[in-house]
Amino acid sequence: MKIVKPNKIGLKKAVEILKQGGVIVYPTDTAYAMGGIFDSKKVKEKILRIKKRKDKKFTLIASNLNQVEKNFKFSTLQKKLARKFWPGPLSIVVSPRFAVRVPKNKIAQDLAGRCKKPLIATSANISGTKTLYNSKEIIKQFKDKKNQPDLILAGGNLKKRKASTIVKVNSTRFQVIRPGEINFNQFTDLPRI
Repeated sequence: MKIVKPNKIGLKKAVEILKQGGVIVYPTDTAYAMGGIFDSKKVKEKILRIKKRKDKKFTLIASNLNQVEKNFKFSTLQKKLARKFWPGPLSIVVSPRFAVRVPKNKIAQDLAGRCKKPLIATSANISGTKTLYNSKEIIKQFKDKKNQPDLILAGGNLKKRKASTIVKVNSTRFQVIRPGEINFNQFTDLPRI
């Protein structure tokens, strides 16, 4: 397990590992995430092993709306929500396995942009334990474990925030699947289920 700073050299190394099918831990605008290229079966299996997790549904991060549309079909309402709340903590369900968002965090955006594909962005803690906002805690969590991420981008302390809000959209309305950072009660103009 390599530990690097999220500077020019560290980001280059992280992208190399991601492109080789590796798993990294990186900062986002909500918490530290664990991820890799989203459509790699090897990456998904490794993340499940590291996190000791069974659930195969993942949140993804993308560099921008254009990258999302290259990989997933987006409806008019999904685009409307994306344009209103991205970059930011809104994840939109795009398939039975994935919800995607564009984060405010420039490091996370940059990683997805350089990899030319969305990245898995599941929380960087072992399942059943608390969400981690400090790179030292993450390093300590994985230090003596058999299953570890390949690299940790250690960006220090992140501000504690709620997880992203996850919404599911049909052709004309949306439904909040997981409440989070965005409170939709203030947006009465949006068509909810």
